[in-house]
Amino acid sequence: MKRNLIIAGAIIIAILLISCLVDLFAVKLMAVLLLTAAACLFYQNQQKRTQKALERQKEFYDLEMEMMKGSLNPHFLFNAINSISYSINKNDVTTASANLGALSKMLRTSISDIGVFGHELSEEVSFVKNYLTLEKFRFNKQFDFTVKQMPYVNDMVRVPAFSIFCYVENALKKGILPTGEHGKISLLIDEDKNSNTLIISISDDAPARDLKSTDDPNIPMINNLIERLNSINSLKISVKHVADKELNGNVTELRIPIDFSYSLSPVAE
Repeated sequence: MKRNLIIAGAIIIAILLISCLVDLFAVKLMAVLLLTAAACLFYQNQQKRTQKALERQKEFYDLEMEMMKGSLNPHFLFNAINSISYSINKNDVTTASANLGALSKMLRTSISDIGVFGHELSEEVSFVKNYLTLEKFRFNKQFDFTVKQMPYVNDMVRVPAFSIFCYVENALKKGILPTGEHGKISLLIDEDKNSNTLIISISDDAPARDLKSTDDPNIPMINNLIERLNSINSLKISVKHVADKELNGNVTELRIPIDFSYSLSPVAE
């Protein structure tokens, strides 16, 4: 479309130049008609771009609302509140206060960031830690978790909203908990300086599983979000899942360009 407009513009300029030299009514009339046609094409192109932008925005917001429901579904909230009530009934004020604080921070992140498709790394990691803290208490310490962030990684770099959470939750609900045995989840955050890429690894020691065939609704949603963000970016986020059937264990690796944009405006064509 841009190429057509450039060609039309060049033709118009050429005809206008000719009309300056040759005082012909037909030439001037053709110039006016071509100018009008070019203006119409430009207007139609702008209308289409605006419509596409609005449709894209609606798709993103619909997807985000689904993800927010997944991150704080009623079942999780009910169990978290029950756990806090249990601590209060046992007069364990310290635990109750800590769990209530964790839950309130999760609620604040989910509600305050509506319309934001990229969370700061520190915010996303805090959300994950609070979630795992609540679930660890609820399941009577059936699992342990570690979070290691290399000191040179910038806390303010952005990652897709709830991306780390979705893969961590999958490791817990579809990996460790179904075994009924004690397990471990590890979150490692590093940076490849050469490619200016953030590397996030989520690993667990549960039996190997296939994320492509999982019945976890949050995995298709986060994959869909990443795919849509990639479609409007020149830089790309990649996700790789490796399952070790012999040693038992799973690793999901997110590679996120540091300069990745979370704006809904498409890259220039």
